[in-house]
Amino acid sequence: MEPNDLSPTNGVPSSSSSNGLQPGIVSLWGLVSQSIAGMAPTCDVVAFMTAGAAFALVALPLSYLFAFILMFIEVNTLYHLSKHRGSAGGYYSYVSAGLGAKPALVTAIMVISYQLISIAGVPIYVAGVFLPGLAHSYLGIALPSWFWIPMLLVFIGVPWLLSVLGIRPTVKAMLITSSLEIVFLIVSSIIIIARAHVTAPLHPFTFASVGIKGVALGMIFAITSFIGVGSHAPLGEETKGIRTQQGRLIGKAAILSLTLVGVALTISAYALTVGWGQAKMGLFSQSAAPGVQVFLNYLGPIGAVALVVLAINSALMDDLALMTSTARVLFAVSRDKLLQTSFATVNGRRAPAASVTFVGVTAIIVGLAFGLWLGPAQAFDVLTTAVLFGLVTAHTLMNLSLMRISYRERRVTQLAFHLVLPIIAMGLFWFVLYESIIPFVFPLAWAAIFWLLLLVGAIIWTYLKIGGDRGPSSQAGHELGVAHGETIHELGLWQET
Repeated sequence: MEPNDLSPTNGVPSSSSSNGLQPGIVSLWGLVSQSIAGMAPTCDVVAFMTAGAAFALVALPLSYLFAFILMFIEVNTLYHLSKHRGSAGGYYSYVSAGLGAKPALVTAIMVISYQLISIAGVPIYVAGVFLPGLAHSYLGIALPSWFWIPMLLVFIGVPWLLSVLGIRPTVKAMLITSSLEIVFLIVSSIIIIARAHVTAPLHPFTFASVGIKGVALGMIFAITSFIGVGSHAPLGEETKGIRTQQGRLIGKAAILSLTLVGVALTISAYALTVGWGQAKMGLFSQSAAPGVQVFLNYLGPIGAVALVVLAINSALMDDLALMTSTARVLFAVSRDKLLQTSFATVNGRRAPAASVTFVGVTAIIVGLAFGLWLGPAQAFDVLTTAVLFGLVTAHTLMNLSLMRISYRERRVTQLAFHLVLPIIAMGLFWFVLYESIIPFVFPLAWAAIFWLLLLVGAIIWTYLKIGGDRGPSSQAGHELGVAHGETIHELGLWQET
């Protein structure tokens, strides 16, 4: 058997050690709720859709529909790579299976970076743009310009507290709120569409108004609305079910959660477009809390208040889901001694508290730095675009990993799923990035520079840790992120200089 075969015996986590994560806690629907919370659908409606409409205008629903289709193609890769590997490493472990140690470590650093940036970016928009605009327009209250700073601490502090309490309360909180969000968005959007006087129902699904460029720019924010679709992957070691099913549940949960959120967001984008008025979408992103205005017009004060409350909660749950996910990837990489080993510890509730704290503190620093430098609105745009760069990099390596495994195993019957769809996904991802960043225009161009610095740093760190005769052996390099009964060090699979 080749060392990177994804056979059912590979990647089986050990549940015996009390020093690790607690197994058998998270059900399939717990995984789904984690993934939905990571995508934060209600927060997307008031934040990402407002930002995306500045570029896509009336074609906002088309941007979301294309992003939904693209992410559905991409989930194919997650589904096939996770089949036999339930790991706290998530993408890190999946890339290890196909490409080995060096690409896996680069992937891990990219995942940790872009999810951490997203943890910082969402509260900057909600507390620095959405809530001040809402207070000024509807309550006549001018919030101080520094209001977003203490709120940043709240939006990251509350998820931090839930995360260190363990996975059980974390999943329970996300399960309740995620279900409520999906139902609320679909039902309210249908009501808005039914009550709006739509004269050209298919116009929002054409390129006529903004062209390919506008739709692609809108897709930056649409794709990042789906960033958390794989945030449940690092819960593999804590998933319920027999060992050979843990990885399979990850893939199933990804498909279920993406379908629910994709339908909810696409129909919500359409509802906001026709509810606001297709001919007036040029003013949509210039207005304070335009999504709330649409809900107020068609659903009254109760509908508008419900949207605001759920959006704030959605931002909290988004940071909770991404903090939970990021901390476990950091935990897994540190367990393999490729980052600071103190992060590979758990507290009395079997939560990786040291990793969670590092993620929370670093997200606060990033948020403060960019918010003070660029201001909340531009900081959100730059951070969101940087998130997309990191996401595309990590997912490109994921796709290459699946293709490498397929090539080695010569599975002709899997040609479409293991080769064609990954190539399509990579091509579309990089096309959107190209259209969104070329020609370079500041401040968005800072996102590309920030990403490039992170990527170069990740590559340098990788070669410092795994260059020459250092790091895992060839066999162990395809087993990173996986918790065996004995670590790869104890099995003698670690090379020393």
